[in-house]
Amino acid sequence: MQYEVFIPAAEEDGFDVTIQVEASNWTQALKTGLERLGEGMVRNVMCDIKSDNSIHVTDATSQRVFIIREVEAQADAEPEPPQAATVKMEPLARPEPEPEPEAEPQPEPEPKVEVKPEPEPKVEVKPEPEPEVEPKPEPKVEPKVEPEPEPEPEQWQSDDGKMRISSSTFESLQREDVEEKPRVISESRNKTDESRAVTIGRTDEKVAANLIEDVFLEIQAIHENNMALEDVVNFVMDMVMEKLNAESGSILFADVNGRELYFAAARGPKADEIMSFRVPMGQGIVGFCAREGVSLAISDVHQDPRFYKKISESLGYETTSLACSPIQFEGRVYGAIEVINKKGASSFAGQEISAMAYIGRQLAEFIHELIMAREKIEG
Repeated sequence: MQYEVFIPAAEEDGFDVTIQVEASNWTQALKTGLERLGEGMVRNVMCDIKSDNSIHVTDATSQRVFIIREVEAQADAEPEPPQAATVKMEPLARPEPEPEPEAEPQPEPEPKVEVKPEPEPKVEVKPEPEPEVEPKPEPKVEPKVEPEPEPEPEQWQSDDGKMRISSSTFESLQREDVEEKPRVISESRNKTDESRAVTIGRTDEKVAANLIEDVFLEIQAIHENNMALEDVVNFVMDMVMEKLNAESGSILFADVNGRELYFAAARGPKADEIMSFRVPMGQGIVGFCAREGVSLAISDVHQDPRFYKKISESLGYETTSLACSPIQFEGRVYGAIEVINKKGASSFAGQEISAMAYIGRQLAEFIHELIMAREKIEG
């Protein structure tokens, strides 16, 4: 598929860039456009899919709005072969033959005198010694350079077996992405124009002014109170539900060598039923956020092709708005936090996404320290 990606200038006096990209989905198209400009993928974003099917992606930190539209694929124009120039060939003039010179009289041949050659003296030829042949050096065999082995997944399991966590590295998950590599088709730049600013319906966002400060102070309890992992998971789940005012929520951890997500905790009307489901890493919005390390809020999940409908349809639970953040620390992916259906609003706000992203990082750091402590004891 081909997408038109509008990237607003990062500076007030910069240039807006529009790039046309061939990619498998809009997130790949946006990521390719940003990388072309030397920028990294935005990590905390809010996504709104409009009635005209354009996708407005807002960076929760800078408030820049990226616009992605799917466009009809156009075949690359092939240059026409150059026309061969027609050259009129004039017949070549034949040169006139030169007159042949008159033949000079030939002198009469002198009589031949036979001369007997004298016998040559015999010369003994001593055979020359054969040169010594130096042995050819054996060809050097370059040692094979074996690729560096993939780091072993960090794994932890509680004594009762109820809680278990595996992980993958961020790099290994990216290498497993078998989707066709995106390709830039065209690019254009224009001096930034404030009139291009887009209203995406988030002007009425209302969140507590001290939300980030409260989260920063309260989350420290998981590092200071010597809590068990199960208690930490429940503490974090309740905090997220309260701070983001969500109808439902869940924490998912990686299992089976970090390639599958299972539900470790859940809140909401279908909390008990959802615990038996699993989500493959990279699938659905929660799998995408975990694999890509991106925090994402979506106002209407049914407009997003990545939405994993299987769980929602199986439970008979209507999902509209959704927010998700990865549980990731120092390149290790442990899972994701997800909340569903914002109460009293159509979507989760930018500050709420930033707060949930911070909670996810703190939970990942706690898990990492727990695993390191266990390995130290066992080692």
